[in-house]
Amino acid sequence: MYSIGKLAKISHISVRALRYYDEIGLLPPTIKNQAGHRFYTDEDISKLHTILMLKDLGFSLETIHKFLSNRDFDLRKVLGMRKKMIQLEQDGLRKMETSIDTLLAILETQEPADWEAVFETFSTFPADKSPLRELWEKYFSEEEQQVLNKFTQFGDQNEVENPWTVLIEDVRANLYQDPKSPVAQELARRWMELVGKFYEENLDLAQKVWDLNKKREPHLRFFQFEQEIINFVDQATHYYYEHEGSTR
Repeated sequence: MYSIGKLAKISHISVRALRYYDEIGLLPPTIKNQAGHRFYTDEDISKLHTILMLKDLGFSLETIHKFLSNRDFDLRKVLGMRKKMIQLEQDGLRKMETSIDTLLAILETQEPADWEAVFETFSTFPADKSPLRELWEKYFSEEEQQVLNKFTQFGDQNEVENPWTVLIEDVRANLYQDPKSPVAQELARRWMELVGKFYEENLDLAQKVWDLNKKREPHLRFFQFEQEIINFVDQATHYYYEHEGSTR
């Protein structure tokens, strides 16, 4: 039996984090006495090890909680899918590296380029999307997937994504603005209108996708925003809801 202090010491995480895991139901101690002291068993420690491993692999605490609450949860299957995801990401990075090397060679030699070969190096999205789909299905219900199926890979410039492309460029051009400024608040209003339209007023689903972007979780086909855009939109929309949005 381990006290919370001893478990924090051997696991190299803070007592505060362990208390938080208890509060959200992720890792409640097997024993909590009347004085409120927490005590953990070997089984609890094994569970903590799984939590920390999944967290290190990039999964959010909310996702880990869902995994561990599912009786059919298969750690080997999840780790296998995550490994496939990492391998796909590595393949993409290698192709990007090839693209850069090819263009550098063109710039250095100034010789006529084999443009067909050059454009071949730009295909960084994996042809085999099955591992991505498996992960996608773990995040979203069938109803949510029906909504999200309207989205395609960012950059296709279809009629659904055109308004997003325009808005994102407008946000990027105004990142120097105070998120509370009239310009930023107009961008926040446009952002929330598009969110409502394209997510069919399912704001919980929109928030779930947004959180995946913020946490850099592995997910399929959604816009990948720069950190500066995420920070700006977060602040601007938060202020919009507290002030402008609450009066409309």
